[in-house]
Amino acid sequence: MVLTVVSIKKTKPGKKPRKLTDGGGLYLQIAPTGGKLWRFDYRFEGKRKTLALGKYPDVSLQDARERHQEARKLLSQGVDSSQQRQRRVPGRQIHGLRRYIGQYESRPVLFRITLGI
Repeated sequence: MVLTVVSIKKTKPGKKPRKLTDGGGLYLQIAPTGGKLWRFDYRFEGKRKTLALGKYPDVSLQDARERHQEARKLLSQGVDSSQQRQRRVPGRQIHGLRRYIGQYESRPVLFRITLGI
C-alpha cells in the first residue's frame, strides 16, 4: 500500500507502536505518544539495519521518499547509508575524544603520557 498525506493524518496512535509502510523498506513509525518518525529498513553485508530519515511533519512524505531514494542509491553503490551519515555529523569525533579523555581524567599522569603532553 502506498502512503498518502491523508492516510498519515488520519492514522491515530494506538497502544503499541505502528508502522505505515510505503514500500521498499520505507515506513512511518507511529509511537503510542503520537510521535511519527520516518524509518528505512535495509540489509547491508547480511545485517539488518534501520536508518532514521526524520520526524513527520518536519520531513514531508515527498522528502522522506527522496531521502529513501538517496539511501537506496548509496546501497546500490556498496555504501552503508548510516555509516555515511555518521561521518557527516559534526562533533562526532569530538564526542569520541571527550569520552576517551574522560577515561583518564582521574589519572592525569597516565593521560599526559598517552597523548604525549
